[in-house]
Amino acid sequence: MKVEKLSNLTEANEKVLMAIWLAGNLDSHPFIAATYWQDQTSEVSKQFEKATVYVVLQDEQIVGFAVMKTHYLAGMFVKPGYRDEGIGSLLLFALKSDYKQIRLSVYEKNSKAVRFYQNHDFGIKDRSVNPDTDEVELKMKWKE
Repeated sequence: MKVEKLSNLTEANEKVLMAIWLAGNLDSHPFIAATYWQDQTSEVSKQFEKATVYVVLQDEQIVGFAVMKTHYLAGMFVKPGYRDEGIGSLLLFALKSDYKQIRLSVYEKNSKAVRFYQNHDFGIKDRSVNPDTDEVELKMKWKE
């Protein structure tokens, strides 16, 4: 497996990323209506163009990705069937080598993700309620 920055987001790549994104959100956030995520797809798709996208490739197939906007990790997702194999850690290792600090938001009820980031030295800096979902989000930060 290898991590690469996507220099050119093709339509085919975007479809793969969106499928992984939607599956990841539906699996990780059963406490949020599926329609919320489905309604976000066009906005998320636009965000890819304004961000730096890191992908993990296995046999030239995208199996995971992270989206960075300056120092903000807008999302990190792994394809179903490839989770719990170190792909998220691989992505964070690449991000930490390119950035001196990383901020992110994660839903408090997504305890697996919260633990994952804490295990990678992210600290909780703030808590707030997301007005769109009425769910508590944790603001987390890692600094070199």
